[in-house]
Amino acid sequence: MGVLAGLVPVFLVLAAGAVARRTGILPEGAAVGLNRLVANIALPAFFLLKVGTTPLAVSFSVRSVVVTCTAVGLTAVTVLLLARLRGLPPRQQGVLSQAAMRGNLAYVAFPVVRAATGEAGLRQAVVTSAILILLMNLLAVAVLEASRDRRGGGFRLAARVAANPMVAAALVGVVLAALHWQPWAWVEGTLTVLSDFALPAALLALGGQLGASRWRGVWKLTAVASIIKLIVTPALGWWALTALGADSLETAVGVLLLAAPTAVASYPVAAELGGDTDLAGACILATTVASFLSYPAWTMLLSS
Repeated sequence: MGVLAGLVPVFLVLAAGAVARRTGILPEGAAVGLNRLVANIALPAFFLLKVGTTPLAVSFSVRSVVVTCTAVGLTAVTVLLLARLRGLPPRQQGVLSQAAMRGNLAYVAFPVVRAATGEAGLRQAVVTSAILILLMNLLAVAVLEASRDRRGGGFRLAARVAANPMVAAALVGVVLAALHWQPWAWVEGTLTVLSDFALPAALLALGGQLGASRWRGVWKLTAVASIIKLIVTPALGWWALTALGADSLETAVGVLLLAAPTAVASYPVAAELGGDTDLAGACILATTVASFLSYPAWTMLLSS
């Protein structure tokens, strides 16, 4: 019950964002602006603070990094190959692969990890995600580019992904942690204020951007992506971490990161690289809504 009590506020804040959007308190333009503010300022500050000030000996888990990255890579490649074997249109192949492997770590998984495992788990999740977010972003470009009828532009987009403020802040944070960074008090205070703002604002922005998609013709593929994203890949991670002798914290962090719903950022990438945007939007909405059930289920299984 304690875990569920910690998870409920996460989803209530997300629901508050959705209600604010529906009632006009948070118009679409404001939700987009809030999302940009969080993604470009608040979350990079969060990464710098949480990663940069945490000793890697405490927060870095080789098992979590290896298992989560391997599970994401296997999912991306396997789903793309199966989509091709099934003869799906090229516009849907890469989108399906991206939806099944690219998780909404910063906006959804981090608050859930903190609710389920506390500050120690959150720090380990953030450090693990410093590598995992970069991999997910680059894989997203790769699978969408590989399934395009017309190639080109992927390298430019991949370079832009690598320069993403969240990705850059996460990697800089790892370097600072390795150097045993001790920020000046005013720097730490500023980063703390922005970090405290990051996660609730991210959830409000996400709720405000969720909207009904055109489901007709894509609901079967959406269901497949949701099952893989929320059940199959986390189960694979759970099995691998258990087999490698991971402790309960490592296992919980790895599984909850892998169980994150499809990232909202997957939509604009799919649009830019010629993917099926109806399918991309449906997968984001479906996995986010379904995570209201899957995340409590995973946390109860992990704590049993």
